[in-house]
Amino acid sequence: MIDTLQRPVLPFLQTETFAESVAEIFERDRTMIRAVFFDIGGTVHTQQASPEWDRTYAQMLRESLSRLGIRTEDAPEKLLEHVGKGARAYKDYAEKTLTELPPDTIWKEFMLRDYPGCGEKVDGHGEELCYQYDRYRRRITERPGLAQTLQALRQDGLRLGVISNIMSRTFVPRILREYGVEGYFETLVLSSVFGVRKPDPAIFDEALRIMRVSKEEAAYVGDTISRDVIGTRKAGWKLMIQIDNPLTYGKDEKYLETGYRPDVRIRELSEIVPEIRKRNQNRSREGRIK
Repeated sequence: MIDTLQRPVLPFLQTETFAESVAEIFERDRTMIRAVFFDIGGTVHTQQASPEWDRTYAQMLRESLSRLGIRTEDAPEKLLEHVGKGARAYKDYAEKTLTELPPDTIWKEFMLRDYPGCGEKVDGHGEELCYQYDRYRRRITERPGLAQTLQALRQDGLRLGVISNIMSRTFVPRILREYGVEGYFETLVLSSVFGVRKPDPAIFDEALRIMRVSKEEAAYVGDTISRDVIGTRKAGWKLMIQIDNPLTYGKDEKYLETGYRPDVRIRELSEIVPEIRKRNQNRSREGRIK
Protein backbone atom coordinates (compact mmCIF):
# COMPACT_ATOMS: atom_id res chain seq x y z
CA MET A 1 0.00 0.00 0.00
CA ILE A 2 1.41 3.37 -0.98
CA ASP A 3 1.84 5.96 1.76
CA THR A 4 -0.19 9.00 0.70
CA LEU A 5 2.57 11.26 1.95
CA GLN A 6 5.06 9.62 -0.40
CA ARG A 7 2.80 9.05 -3.43
CA PRO A 8 4.92 9.04 -6.61
CA VAL A 9 4.36 11.78 -9.20
CA LEU A 10 3.49 10.45 -12.63
CA PRO A 11 6.34 11.12 -15.09
CA PHE A 12 4.31 13.25 -17.54
CA LEU A 13 3.35 15.62 -14.74
CA GLN A 14 7.02 16.49 -14.27
CA THR A 15 7.64 17.58 -17.84
CA GLU A 16 8.12 21.20 -18.82
CA THR A 17 5.67 20.64 -21.67
CA PHE A 18 2.87 19.82 -19.26
CA ALA A 19 3.65 22.84 -17.08
CA GLU A 20 3.69 25.09 -20.12
CA SER A 21 0.37 23.65 -21.34
CA VAL A 22 -1.28 24.38 -18.02
CA ALA A 23 0.05 27.95 -18.09
CA GLU A 24 -1.20 28.47 -21.65
CA ILE A 25 -4.66 27.14 -20.81
CA PHE A 26 -4.85 29.39 -17.77
CA GLU A 27 -3.73 32.44 -19.74
CA ARG A 28 -6.16 31.74 -22.59
CA ASP A 29 -9.00 31.21 -20.14
CA ARG A 30 -8.13 34.40 -18.25
CA THR A 31 -8.21 36.57 -21.38
CA MET A 32 -11.57 35.40 -22.72
CA ILE A 33 -14.21 38.12 -22.60
CA ARG A 34 -16.37 37.33 -19.58
CA ALA A 35 -18.14 40.61 -18.86
CA VAL A 36 -19.70 43.28 -21.08
CA PHE A 37 -20.43 46.74 -19.67
CA PHE A 38 -22.77 49.22 -21.33
CA ASP A 39 -23.08 52.99 -21.44
CA ILE A 40 -26.71 54.17 -21.22
CA GLY A 41 -27.41 57.47 -23.02
CA GLY A 42 -26.66 57.13 -26.74
CA THR A 43 -26.00 53.40 -26.38
CA VAL A 44 -28.91 51.61 -24.72
CA HIS A 45 -31.16 54.39 -25.99
CA THR A 46 -30.86 57.51 -28.12
CA GLN A 47 -31.95 61.02 -27.14
CA GLN A 48 -33.46 63.70 -29.32
CA ALA A 49 -34.41 67.30 -28.49
CA SER A 50 -37.56 68.88 -29.91
CA PRO A 51 -39.64 72.04 -29.25
CA GLU A 52 -42.61 69.91 -28.22
CA TRP A 53 -40.50 67.97 -25.72
CA ASP A 54 -39.11 71.28 -24.39
CA ARG A 55 -42.60 72.58 -23.67
CA THR A 56 -43.67 69.36 -21.96
CA TYR A 57 -40.63 69.25 -19.72
CA ALA A 58 -40.79 72.98 -18.95
CA GLN A 59 -44.36 72.65 -17.71
CA MET A 60 -43.48 69.55 -15.67
CA LEU A 61 -40.57 71.38 -14.06
CA ARG A 62 -42.65 74.43 -13.23
CA GLU A 63 -45.25 72.24 -11.52
CA SER A 64 -42.59 70.28 -9.61
CA LEU A 65 -40.95 73.46 -8.32
CA SER A 66 -44.33 74.92 -7.39
CA ARG A 67 -45.06 71.88 -5.21
CA LEU A 68 -41.80 72.62 -3.39
CA GLY A 69 -42.89 76.20 -2.78
CA ILE A 70 -40.61 77.58 -5.49
CA ARG A 71 -42.78 79.85 -7.59
CA THR A 72 -41.77 82.18 -10.38
CA GLU A 73 -43.57 84.64 -12.60
CA ASP A 74 -41.52 83.33 -15.53
CA ALA A 75 -43.36 81.43 -18.20
CA PRO A 76 -42.34 77.76 -18.49
CA GLU A 77 -40.22 78.52 -21.55
CA LYS A 78 -38.34 81.26 -19.68
CA LEU A 79 -37.86 78.98 -16.67
CA LEU A 80 -36.39 76.35 -18.97
CA GLU A 81 -34.03 78.94 -20.41
CA HIS A 82 -32.68 79.75 -16.92
CA VAL A 83 -32.39 76.09 -15.94
CA GLY A 84 -30.71 75.33 -19.26
CA LYS A 85 -28.08 77.96 -18.53
CA GLY A 86 -27.46 76.36 -15.15
CA ALA A 87 -27.28 72.92 -16.74
CA ARG A 88 -24.61 74.09 -19.18
CA ALA A 89 -22.61 75.56 -16.30
CA TYR A 90 -22.84 72.28 -14.42
CA LYS A 91 -21.82 70.31 -17.50
CA ASP A 92 -18.73 72.49 -17.89
CA TYR A 93 -17.86 71.97 -14.22
CA ALA A 94 -18.44 68.21 -14.33
CA GLU A 95 -16.44 67.69 -17.51
CA LYS A 96 -13.50 69.72 -16.21
CA THR A 97 -13.38 68.07 -12.79
CA LEU A 98 -14.77 64.63 -13.78
CA THR A 99 -16.82 64.88 -10.61
CA GLU A 100 -20.52 64.23 -10.13
CA LEU A 101 -22.05 66.31 -7.33
CA PRO A 102 -24.98 65.21 -5.12
CA PRO A 103 -28.41 65.94 -6.66
CA ASP A 104 -29.37 68.61 -4.10
CA THR A 105 -26.09 70.45 -4.74
CA ILE A 106 -26.57 70.31 -8.51
CA TRP A 107 -29.93 72.04 -8.27
CA LYS A 108 -29.05 74.55 -5.57
CA GLU A 109 -25.68 75.65 -6.98
CA PHE A 110 -26.22 75.28 -10.72
CA MET A 111 -29.65 74.53 -12.11
CA LEU A 112 -31.50 77.15 -10.04
CA ARG A 113 -28.67 79.64 -9.65
CA ASP A 114 -30.83 82.32 -11.30
CA TYR A 115 -33.42 81.86 -8.54
CA PRO A 116 -31.62 82.73 -5.28
CA GLY A 117 -33.15 81.90 -1.94
CA CYS A 118 -34.73 78.57 -2.92
CA GLY A 119 -31.90 76.33 -1.71
CA GLU A 120 -33.56 75.02 1.47
CA LYS A 121 -36.73 74.18 -0.45
CA VAL A 122 -34.72 71.90 -2.76
CA ASP A 123 -33.12 69.94 0.09
CA GLY A 124 -34.17 66.32 -0.13
CA HIS A 125 -35.81 66.77 -3.54
CA GLY A 126 -32.80 67.10 -5.82
CA GLU A 127 -32.88 63.44 -6.80
CA GLU A 128 -36.41 63.56 -8.17
CA LEU A 129 -35.59 66.79 -10.04
CA CYS A 130 -32.49 65.10 -11.51
CA TYR A 131 -34.55 62.06 -12.49
CA GLN A 132 -37.12 64.23 -14.25
CA TYR A 133 -34.35 66.11 -16.07
CA ASP A 134 -32.57 62.93 -17.20
CA ARG A 135 -35.82 61.18 -18.16
CA TYR A 136 -37.90 63.92 -19.75
CA ARG A 137 -35.54 66.69 -20.91
CA ARG A 138 -35.05 64.85 -24.21
CA ARG A 139 -37.13 62.36 -26.09
CA ILE A 140 -35.65 58.94 -25.29
CA THR A 141 -35.93 56.01 -27.69
CA GLU A 142 -34.84 52.49 -26.77
CA ARG A 143 -32.41 51.05 -29.31
CA PRO A 144 -33.84 48.19 -31.42
CA GLY A 145 -32.84 44.70 -30.33
CA LEU A 146 -31.85 45.64 -26.78
CA ALA A 147 -33.54 42.76 -24.95
CA GLN A 148 -32.56 40.20 -27.60
CA THR A 149 -28.92 41.29 -27.46
CA LEU A 150 -28.74 41.12 -23.68
CA GLN A 151 -30.46 37.75 -23.63
CA ALA A 152 -28.03 36.31 -26.19
CA LEU A 153 -25.01 37.61 -24.26
CA ARG A 154 -26.29 36.08 -21.05
CA GLN A 155 -26.99 32.78 -22.81
CA ASP A 156 -23.36 32.80 -23.94
CA GLY A 157 -22.35 32.97 -20.28
CA LEU A 158 -21.36 36.64 -20.23
CA ARG A 159 -21.94 38.83 -17.21
CA LEU A 160 -23.42 42.28 -17.83
CA GLY A 161 -23.01 45.65 -16.17
CA VAL A 162 -23.46 49.39 -16.68
CA ILE A 163 -21.00 52.28 -16.39
CA SER A 164 -22.82 55.58 -16.86
CA ASN A 165 -22.35 59.31 -16.37
CA ILE A 166 -25.68 60.44 -14.93
CA MET A 167 -26.94 63.08 -12.49
CA SER A 168 -29.78 60.97 -11.11
CA ARG A 169 -29.11 58.05 -8.80
CA THR A 170 -32.34 56.30 -9.78
CA PHE A 171 -32.70 57.01 -13.50
CA VAL A 172 -30.70 54.01 -14.73
CA PRO A 173 -32.47 51.30 -12.71
CA ARG A 174 -35.83 52.93 -13.48
CA ILE A 175 -35.24 53.16 -17.22
CA LEU A 176 -33.92 49.59 -17.40
CA ARG A 177 -37.05 48.48 -15.55
CA GLU A 178 -39.13 50.47 -18.03
CA TYR A 179 -37.45 48.58 -20.88
CA GLY A 180 -37.97 45.26 -19.08
CA VAL A 181 -34.25 44.42 -19.03
CA GLU A 182 -33.14 45.25 -15.48
CA GLY A 183 -32.74 41.55 -14.62
CA TYR A 184 -29.94 41.10 -17.14
CA PHE A 185 -27.54 43.45 -15.36
CA GLU A 186 -25.45 42.32 -12.44
CA THR A 187 -24.05 45.68 -11.43
CA LEU A 188 -24.66 49.37 -12.13
CA VAL A 189 -21.74 51.77 -11.65
CA LEU A 190 -23.14 55.29 -11.83
CA SER A 191 -21.24 58.56 -11.56
CA SER A 192 -24.10 59.89 -9.39
CA VAL A 193 -23.31 57.21 -6.80
CA PHE A 194 -19.56 56.75 -7.25
CA GLY A 195 -18.90 60.50 -7.58
CA VAL A 196 -16.45 60.14 -10.49
CA ARG A 197 -17.28 60.56 -14.18
CA LYS A 198 -15.96 58.99 -17.35
CA PRO A 199 -13.38 59.22 -18.82
CA ASP A 200 -11.63 59.01 -15.44
CA PRO A 201 -10.28 55.43 -15.35
CA ALA A 202 -11.29 55.16 -11.68
CA ILE A 203 -14.94 54.50 -12.58
CA PHE A 204 -13.89 51.70 -14.95
CA ASP A 205 -11.61 50.24 -12.28
CA GLU A 206 -14.52 50.32 -9.82
CA ALA A 207 -16.70 48.32 -12.21
CA LEU A 208 -13.99 45.65 -12.53
CA ARG A 209 -13.53 45.54 -8.77
CA ILE A 210 -17.22 45.02 -8.12
CA MET A 211 -17.55 42.39 -10.85
CA ARG A 212 -14.23 40.74 -9.92
CA VAL A 213 -12.99 40.49 -13.49
CA SER A 214 -9.76 41.72 -15.05
CA LYS A 215 -9.47 44.39 -17.71
CA GLU A 216 -8.45 41.66 -20.15
CA GLU A 217 -11.78 39.93 -19.52
CA ALA A 218 -13.98 43.00 -19.98
CA ALA A 219 -15.56 44.73 -22.97
CA TYR A 220 -17.27 48.11 -23.01
CA VAL A 221 -19.96 49.37 -25.37
CA GLY A 222 -20.39 53.14 -25.66
CA ASP A 223 -21.07 55.85 -28.22
CA THR A 224 -18.51 58.62 -27.57
CA ILE A 225 -14.79 59.04 -28.07
CA SER A 226 -14.60 61.76 -25.41
CA ARG A 227 -15.96 59.63 -22.56
CA ASP A 228 -16.11 56.00 -23.61
CA VAL A 229 -13.16 55.37 -25.92
CA ILE A 230 -10.74 57.58 -24.00
CA GLY A 231 -11.95 56.19 -20.68
CA THR A 232 -11.46 52.54 -21.60
CA ARG A 233 -8.07 53.27 -23.15
CA LYS A 234 -6.85 55.09 -20.04
CA ALA A 235 -8.15 52.21 -17.92
CA GLY A 236 -6.30 49.69 -20.10
CA TRP A 237 -9.30 47.70 -21.29
CA LYS A 238 -8.62 45.45 -24.27
CA LEU A 239 -11.96 45.66 -26.06
CA MET A 240 -13.91 48.85 -26.71
CA ILE A 241 -16.94 48.73 -29.01
CA GLN A 242 -18.26 52.08 -30.23
CA ILE A 243 -21.85 52.19 -31.44
CA ASP A 244 -22.73 54.83 -34.00
CA ASN A 245 -24.61 57.88 -32.72
CA PRO A 246 -24.86 60.87 -35.09
CA LEU A 247 -25.62 63.18 -32.15
CA THR A 248 -22.03 62.75 -30.90
CA TYR A 249 -20.31 63.63 -34.19
CA GLY A 250 -19.93 67.31 -33.35
CA LYS A 251 -18.69 66.75 -29.82
CA ASP A 252 -16.25 64.03 -30.85
CA GLU A 253 -14.85 65.81 -33.91
CA LYS A 254 -12.03 67.44 -31.95
CA TYR A 255 -10.89 64.04 -30.67
CA LEU A 256 -10.55 62.39 -34.08
CA GLU A 257 -6.91 63.40 -34.43
CA THR A 258 -5.87 62.39 -30.92
CA GLY A 259 -5.21 58.77 -31.81
CA TYR A 260 -8.00 57.35 -29.67
CA ARG A 261 -9.87 54.69 -31.60
CA PRO A 262 -12.31 51.93 -30.66
CA ASP A 263 -11.43 48.33 -31.44
CA VAL A 264 -14.75 47.85 -33.20
CA ARG A 265 -17.39 50.18 -34.66
CA ILE A 266 -20.97 49.00 -34.95
CA ARG A 267 -24.28 50.49 -36.01
CA GLU A 268 -26.69 48.16 -34.20
CA LEU A 269 -26.72 46.47 -30.79
CA SER A 270 -27.25 43.11 -32.47
CA GLU A 271 -23.67 43.30 -33.82
CA ILE A 272 -22.23 42.93 -30.31
CA VAL A 273 -23.03 39.23 -29.94
CA PRO A 274 -21.18 37.92 -33.03
CA GLU A 275 -18.26 40.25 -32.30
CA ILE A 276 -17.78 38.88 -28.79
CA ARG A 277 -18.22 35.30 -30.01
CA LYS A 278 -15.66 35.80 -32.76
CA ARG A 279 -13.08 37.25 -30.40
CA ASN A 280 -13.54 34.54 -27.80
CA GLN A 281 -13.30 31.84 -30.46
CA ASN A 282 -10.12 33.43 -31.86
CA ARG A 283 -8.55 33.57 -28.41
CA SER A 284 -9.47 29.96 -27.79
CA ARG A 285 -8.04 28.93 -31.17
CA GLU A 286 -4.80 30.87 -30.58
CA GLY A 287 -4.41 29.11 -27.28
CA ARG A 288 -4.75 25.67 -28.89
CA ILE A 289 -2.24 26.54 -31.63
CA LYS A 290 0.37 27.55 -29.07
